[in-house]
Amino acid sequence: MNDNDNDLPEIPVETLAETENYVVWSAEEPDGETTYHVELGPVTVHFFGEEWEDFIDQIFEAGRNPEMEDSEDEPSIEVELDWGSLYFSPEEWQEFFSLIEQAG
Repeated sequence: MNDNDNDLPEIPVETLAETENYVVWSAEEPDGETTYHVELGPVTVHFFGEEWEDFIDQIFEAGRNPEMEDSEDEPSIEVELDWGSLYFSPEEWQEFFSLIEQAG
């Protein structure tokens, strides 16, 4: 451990919404910007403020018209983003959409 590690400011975080499997939280960065973080199991997606607003809009739009894809096992819901796609089973989607409604 470096002695300078003790000099780092503590970043305030706030849990915005939580379900059994997912969490959304925000952090007030040292430069004053708020960042948003979505924990999806082992993956955490990070957003700056403007990106977060766009993401929320996309999820609400997808919630109105979820795009279903049939797989061999069961249908899934796909949300396409600039950096990749999120896939949810209908049950996972309901939980995720509920999380975003709470956080948004």
